[in-house]
Parts: sequence; C-alpha cells; structure tokens
Amino acid sequence: MAPSKPMSDAEIEAAVRAELPWLLERRQAGERAAAEDTVSGRLRQAVKDMRQPYEQVCQATGIPFEQLADFMAGGQLASDALDRLATAAHCELVPRGTEP
Repeated sequence: MAPSKPMSDAEIEAAVRAELPWLLERRQAGERAAAEDTVSGRLRQAVKDMRQPYEQVCQATGIPFEQLADFMAGGQLASDALDRLATAAHCELVPRGTEP
C-alpha cells in the first residue's frame, strides 16, 4: 500500500470551509443545551464550567469522546454515564425547594 500524498494548502482550506458550518451549528446547539433549565442542562453547564478538555473529562469518566460531545450538544447519555459525569463535575441532585 502506497503512502497517501499530504493534502495541499488549498485542499486543507476546502476541507475546513466544508466543515465549518457544521462546527458552528454544533457549538450553538451546545450553548442552547447548556442553557436548558433541566438537570441535563445544568450538568452540561457544570461540565463547561470545569474548563477541562473533553479528552480529560472522558478519561476521568470513562465516557467515549463522541458520546460526551453528543451529550454536550444536546444529546442523551445513559444514566450510569450521567452519574459519572456528575461526580466528575462535583454535582449533586437537590430537589427544588430544599436548597438552603
């Protein structure tokens, strides 16, 4: 098998331009998801507030990168993964009306 030829600057620029709209939409979806007044929305915000790269969060929680990225953009996670993520973000579930 012959080694692949490196991409030219023009090819790299075209690839970035093609992916940029998707990346921007994904970021906006993540902002909307973190702003939700839900348990998941609050957990997303707590993960953002950790200011750690997703790779570190994944390593600490055992959650695959794609699953974490999908959750942060508004997707779902299994309950055991949510538990591990909440622990890593130092979150706890407190029923409304019982907060000090």
